[in-house]
Amino acid sequence: MASRKVGVLGLVVSGSMIFALSACATAQSHAKSSAHDTSESSDKPDERADEAPETDAPPKPVDNVRQSAGDAKRSDSAPSNQGDDVHAVLQLTVDDTELDQYLKLGEPGRFPLKIAGSAVPPNVELVKATKPVVVSQPPAGKKDAVLVITDIAINGSDATVSYRYDIEGIRGTAYLKKTPHGWELRRSRIVEH
Repeated sequence: MASRKVGVLGLVVSGSMIFALSACATAQSHAKSSAHDTSESSDKPDERADEAPETDAPPKPVDNVRQSAGDAKRSDSAPSNQGDDVHAVLQLTVDDTELDQYLKLGEPGRFPLKIAGSAVPPNVELVKATKPVVVSQPPAGKKDAVLVITDIAINGSDATVSYRYDIEGIRGTAYLKKTPHGWELRRSRIVEH
């Protein structure tokens, strides 16, 4: 009987506490009632008659699970968000280890990384080496350290990102594939021009 009193007192506490305490009280009261049912006669009055029914508990919050880009799952029938895909393939492209040797972020004027190009969404938020990537204007000349994204093509589960980095005289393409776990960089090809 003491467990039921704890459950009733738990109604004063916050929503999550009510749920936890009433669940414990319910589990214990069911165990006790089944023991009483087998050992006592059924002519005794119900001890729970004066208590509030268990359905009077406050309703459980409908959606208390955090839904963010990192942990939310999408159903296969829902269309993917093109903006999320563009962000993901751009982030993987700037994180490509093959590209790192040409970016030379340790040299003056190259960090934080600057990107430009008509294919780059103006409000995209990328990170390279712990600092936000700066979306800037296309380079004025070949001496400006700006990674120019020349094309982003997303076709279903395949994507390519083409770019050039004039200060190092390179052009490249990143080839990406969407898996059940998200986008993955499959390979990249960088050539000097």
